Amino acid sequence: MTTHAPHIHAGLMTKIACGDKDALAQLYHTISPRLFGIILRMVRRRDWAEEILHDTFIQIWQSATYYDEQRSEPQIWLSHIARNRAIDYLRKHENRCCSVEDITEAEESFQAPLPAEDIHQEARRLQQCLEHLPSEQRQSIALAYYRGLSQTEIALSMSQPEGTVKSWIRRALAHLRECVGL
Repeated sequence: MTTHAPHIHAGLMTKIACGDKDALAQLYHTISPRLFGIILRMVRRRDWAEEILHDTFIQIWQSATYYDEQRSEPQIWLSHIARNRAIDYLRKHENRCCSVEDITEAEESFQAPLPAEDIHQEARRLQQCLEHLPSEQRQSIALAYYRGLSQTEIALSMSQPEGTVKSWIRRALAHLRECVGL
């Protein structure tokens, strides 16, 4: 995506909030590969990920009026919806994973190549920034954003105090914001 994507997405969100179906189609075209990647990493099944992506865009359509550009960038808001839909789906299907073995697997997902349609300069820059994080911060971020675990669940999975995990995530996000240039 270009550096102008947040403004483009914000404009589309405004149009979607007014009921513009063409804007929804355009948003789908530009952001669905990224959202699909997030969902697929969480649920690990393509058929489920496709269903969740569909549900995600239904929720975007229904919730667009609640989007506030002052509170977050569109990509962050949209990614949050996708993650929440995936978490809800996993809970419904009781297919959540939070064992210690999954920590390593979640961390390794950062080394996995991105889908061809999602490779772009932003993703490479974020990947480089993630590689500079200490392992516990990288694991915490992976479990939170790619597995959809809460901080409490991460603390249990990593056998660490919840405050420590919160601190790791806070520091990791601050580093990533600075590194990526947000």
